[in-house]
Amino acid sequence: MNPPIILFILKALEGRGAERMVTTLARAYIEMSYDVHVLCLEDTKDMRLDPRVHYHIVHYNEPLLDTEMEQAATYKQVAGRIDNYVLKNIGMPELILANIYKVNWIMAYSQLPNIVNVLHTALSRQFEEDLKSTPKQMIKHLKIVYRAHPCSCVSDGARQDLLALIGNSDKVTKIYNPCDVNQIQKLASQPFSLKEFGLTNKSYIIHVGSFDSMKGHRDLLHAYAKTQRKLPLILVGKGRLEEEIKQLACELSINNDIKFLGFQNNPYPLIANAALLILSSKFEGFGYVIVEAQALNVPVISTDCPFGPRELLPKKNLVDVGDIDGLSVLIDEAVVCPDTYNVPLKQQLSPIIIAQQYLDFLLSIKNDTN
Repeated sequence: MNPPIILFILKALEGRGAERMVTTLARAYIEMSYDVHVLCLEDTKDMRLDPRVHYHIVHYNEPLLDTEMEQAATYKQVAGRIDNYVLKNIGMPELILANIYKVNWIMAYSQLPNIVNVLHTALSRQFEEDLKSTPKQMIKHLKIVYRAHPCSCVSDGARQDLLALIGNSDKVTKIYNPCDVNQIQKLASQPFSLKEFGLTNKSYIIHVGSFDSMKGHRDLLHAYAKTQRKLPLILVGKGRLEEEIKQLACELSINNDIKFLGFQNNPYPLIANAALLILSSKFEGFGYVIVEAQALNVPVISTDCPFGPRELLPKKNLVDVGDIDGLSVLIDEAVVCPDTYNVPLKQQLSPIIIAQQYLDFLLSIKNDTN
């Protein structure tokens, strides 16, 4: 008898939180004796998959069309292609986890059963401009996308945010992102030369995140410029705003105290050896890098952004979004007394526990339907 199938669908294996969640959960389901598949729309592989996971591509990397109606018609076709591919090449999955808004919209037209949309961020922030300019149209659209299948949000704040947009639903739950402590510690212990980057152990502050407006690099640099700058600031990641942030570092005359290390396929040695990790986001669904730092026993401070950090850190580790002076003071305090900001990882974030929660959630939906 063939093992039951788990399928993850996402845009691409880029180096972001959603993709880290997929690679971590995929390993967990393998350990639970499932036949695990990952299907992407683009063949970008910044993240490594466990070799036991089957990798598939159903290409769709076209620019957005002018109208929602045109885009919906195209996405219906893509959903049909995905359905046909899955049934022909994979089989009937026991659980399909659809990640990222683009995939959620496409899979709203899928005829496959057992789909759960996974929301990694707060929709009200992701679509803030659209909700201001065309609120009725945008809310109607989000209801089409997120009422098509059961939804799981990676924090309770993101769950409440979704319900405020699409209305009450018993098919919406909260399931945190998993944190594979053993895997993270294993990756952190791989051979790595800090000297290559001009660094020494516990002698720098680190920020890990794509150069995107939501990650708050501008506020971080303005705050860092006001600190005593006892330790250099290391920025790990890539993205469309990278050159703009480099220019800002020059304008603030802090470029000699900041290192841009680009995207790192394995950032964990850098995190493990940092004196402090900062998350400076304007909004998050979860704040994956927080729990990864906790797994490596690294102190963390963060903006109190919607919606994940406040569910992972105590109030003393948080500062309001946009409070440049407050963030500056918190950085200096954490550099002087880092142990004060060291917070243990929650044990319920074990990948096996999280993986089972998705199966239990889908089963509860089926039972309620029956």
